[in-house]
Amino acid sequence: MTPTLVADDSSLHAGVSRRAAGFTLLELLVVLALILIGTGLIIPNLSTTATSSFNTDVRQAVAILKYARRVAIVEGSPRIARFIALDARSADFAERQRELQAQRNPADWISDSITLQFRSDLNQRAEDRDDIEVVFFPQGGSTGGVLGFDSADFHADVRVDSLTGRISVAYSGEQIDEEALDAAF
Repeated sequence: MTPTLVADDSSLHAGVSRRAAGFTLLELLVVLALILIGTGLIIPNLSTTATSSFNTDVRQAVAILKYARRVAIVEGSPRIARFIALDARSADFAERQRELQAQRNPADWISDSITLQFRSDLNQRAEDRDDIEVVFFPQGGSTGGVLGFDSADFHADVRVDSLTGRISVAYSGEQIDEEALDAAF
């Protein structure tokens, strides 16, 4: 018979299990650093998405105004650009949204995330509205006014000159030349 060497398994398993039971400080710091880097990349993008969405809605409103003006001039008949702000908290929200989508024309702007204000004159106080209509005439003029778009922390004013029908936009924080605006209205 050949003698065999018997090893004590308990000492081997104890070393392995003690090492596998926790993480080193270096491993914890690396994971924490990765989480912080990931968070730093995601959070700014969330606010950028909100800004981008608001800017897209305002650009769409401006495009609808320009479209209505062009069609009025080319076809020689008045055109209406309609802006509708739906209240998502109202009881008839879904029904009203379906109704508006069914009868929508290219010069309609509908939103459930932006509130609207209107003032016909720069010296006038803006008033909240559920819908606004701007009429463009074949000669290029319009009913004019200043449409205000608000969403959370964002604001934009879209000005429509009543004599020329020209459209200009000013976002919150932008400096506006008051003399030029007074001359336009």
